[in-house]
Amino acid sequence: MIEETARILVEARRSGVPAEALPESAWPADIAQAHAVQDATAAALRESIAGWKVAVSRNGEVRRGVILGSLLLNSPAKLPASMVPLLGVEVEIAFRFDRDMPPRSTEYTEAEVTDAVTALAGIEVVASRFRNFADTPPLHRDADCMSNGAFIVGTLRPDWRRIDLAGLEATLRVNGKIVVQRTGGHAAGDPLLPAVSLVNALRRAGGVHAGQIITTGSYTGVHFAAPGDLIEASFADFGAASVHFVETP
Repeated sequence: MIEETARILVEARRSGVPAEALPESAWPADIAQAHAVQDATAAALRESIAGWKVAVSRNGEVRRGVILGSLLLNSPAKLPASMVPLLGVEVEIAFRFDRDMPPRSTEYTEAEVTDAVTALAGIEVVASRFRNFADTPPLHRDADCMSNGAFIVGTLRPDWRRIDLAGLEATLRVNGKIVVQRTGGHAAGDPLLPAVSLVNALRRAGGVHAGQIITTGSYTGVHFAAPGDLIEASFADFGAASVHFVETP
């Protein structure tokens, strides 16, 4: 099942033609299989893993989505709209790991993760390799790298530990116009907490390597842009990132 599902998703990425619904034989049975599909997809594409997006459910289940190396872009970024036609955007705080967090038997503490990372402002681009995103079951979206299309790395803040990340004011602008502005909109409150959860999930596998990032969820919800739009994300007194969805012939 893992190889079949990965093959379908790899073909959709390479061809640019979205996949239809997965055949039943390719349905992931659980989040572990969905994660295995992500890893198989990255391997088949011969892509490095630049990091992950993470979400933690109310029952503590940790879900992660691989961010491929070629899709980690520095702000200001340009991205062909045709590559990510869903054009979803989310304003996020991510963490870059400045040293390895290798596999081990004991849990990493919040303090250990805090000491190992630099916080940054960013934009997650939400995309799908399925033709009908809205009707795609959640586990199938999970297998598709949790619908990650790209991640835009903005301002790095080595001094982030003195900043109240839970209380940041986040603003999303489209073509210069504010479309969302809110304070303290992160689902977890403190965006570091999901990163700690993922580090501890990954310590049972390959761990986290220096240079990889974990992005932790949106402060503004998801907004859907249009080809040609300039997207600007900013956090008051913290930093910003931007991406231009370039129209191609």
